[in-house]
Amino acid sequence: MSGPTGSCRGSRPRRLTGLLLGALALLLAVPAEARTYPNIFGSKEVASKNWTVKTSAIANWVAMLQRWSNGAPCQSPTCSSKGWEALVAKVKAAGDPMAQIRTANSLMNGPAQHPYIEDINNWGKTEYWATAFQFLKKSGDCEDFSIAKYMLLKAAGMPVDDMRNVAVRIRSLGGIGHAVLVVYRGD
Repeated sequence: MSGPTGSCRGSRPRRLTGLLLGALALLLAVPAEARTYPNIFGSKEVASKNWTVKTSAIANWVAMLQRWSNGAPCQSPTCSSKGWEALVAKVKAAGDPMAQIRTANSLMNGPAQHPYIEDINNWGKTEYWATAFQFLKKSGDCEDFSIAKYMLLKAAGMPVDDMRNVAVRIRSLGGIGHAVLVVYRGD
């Protein structure tokens, strides 16, 4: 999805491992009465409680959540929670949900503050999903932008049932990987 929630801002994103065209259900539990979602980019989301499946996307998401530690403050050469509360306050103050989405997108997409950096250059690994605090400290690539926006909107009160981080392959660019945050409003 391009537009207000696009993550990579024109930089050439590298191939995301493990997914062709599909959505990641990024919730730890499926609600008792599951919401239905429209297809994203012609795909169909399949909800699962089977977090033992070792696909790279699930493994990367779970590893990121473990490092995230429910947003516990951090300050190190690779992690900083400094300024997080101010960012959350700006998103909350934006008003209606659409304004909050635009504000979060704008705060995370500032190229001077958050330049696009490939994982290999940032972390010395071909694939690494950063927490929002790692992103604040070191910036990142498309899934890191997407995760930071997800966590920022979540901290500002956006229901997680309304958000999905989506990994896609862009067919028109030879199947190159990309990640975006999708936020559902209404149906």
